[in-house]
Amino acid sequence: MSVMRKKLSIICLAAVLLTACGEQHKAEGIIEKFLDANLLNNDYQVSYGKLGSTRKLDDQKLRQMQNASNTDKLFKHPIHYGAYVELGELRYLKTTIIHEQDTFVRTIYLHPELREDGVMAVKEN
Repeated sequence: MSVMRKKLSIICLAAVLLTACGEQHKAEGIIEKFLDANLLNNDYQVSYGKLGSTRKLDDQKLRQMQNASNTDKLFKHPIHYGAYVELGELRYLKTTIIHEQDTFVRTIYLHPELREDGVMAVKEN
């Protein structure tokens, strides 16, 4: 492999890694704003897993998760979700919330374009 091709490969890899880190950070910011607006108590700590994507959720499953979260004791009710249009793909982030020595794990589903109002559902793990 030529020196030029190696340099180009390294630059492409770096660009991909920087983009992925930027999306992770953006998703965490969206979730933090969502939690601040919707948790009953804003005295919490949070940690995140790795940002992923799924095509396995359709409109019906998403609505089922939204309805199920209406009994989640961590949140104010009703929970305010972003506007949903059949998207085909959603992003998700496993989120660990620590509140008063209790640990709660939730998977939070996001709009694929990571819009600011893009939290689509919360699933209790």
